[in-house]
Amino acid sequence: MPAVQVKFSAAPDGSARRDKRNHILDAAIAVFARLGYHGARVSDIAREAGIAYGLVYHYFKNKEEILNTIFEERWSGFLEAVEGIVEAQRPTQDKLVSIAALMLNAHRLRPEWVKVLVLEIQRSSRFAEPGQIRAVGRFFQLIERLVRDGQEAGELRRDVDAEVASYVFVGALEIVITARVLDVLRVEEAAEASYYEKVACTVADIFLRGLGQEGGG
Repeated sequence: MPAVQVKFSAAPDGSARRDKRNHILDAAIAVFARLGYHGARVSDIAREAGIAYGLVYHYFKNKEEILNTIFEERWSGFLEAVEGIVEAQRPTQDKLVSIAALMLNAHRLRPEWVKVLVLEIQRSSRFAEPGQIRAVGRFFQLIERLVRDGQEAGELRRDVDAEVASYVFVGALEIVITARVLDVLRVEEAAEASYYEKVACTVADIFLRGLGQEGGG
């Protein structure tokens, strides 16, 4: 009886594995945005990704882990961008406009991801988990730090609570983003970039009118 030769395919390198994993996450974002988390199935994600159903479980334990990973990894990248703006040697007003533009343009560039964040993560019980609370808290801490830096530099009033101010600033932007996600606020696609630029400047301007030094520019 001839010997049976069994050929094993080479294990994918780390880069290929990451690419496949990210492909699944992108497919999941599209499915969650279209069907909602509860209405989506792992088979829907596999179909969207164009892969075998069982392959999804090679990278993720279940649908919940996929959603948690989407938040953790995408939010981590967003925080890195915000931190870079906060640490830059620029006037406080410029930093506020940049962060506002970053948040608003996230919806323009990645509408499905923002929809999942607003409707499937932020408004669910998962958002109350300790890890996610810390991650979101880090965002508000960065804005609070920006305000404190502005106060110390004499650009903002010192008698305003920096922590409360951070919630006011972010809250104004969240309302605009949520209105877009829910299609309450409608903007022509061709004009969306200029519209968000205008909104970013407007929110920062309104915010600073309550914080700016008396007699300041």
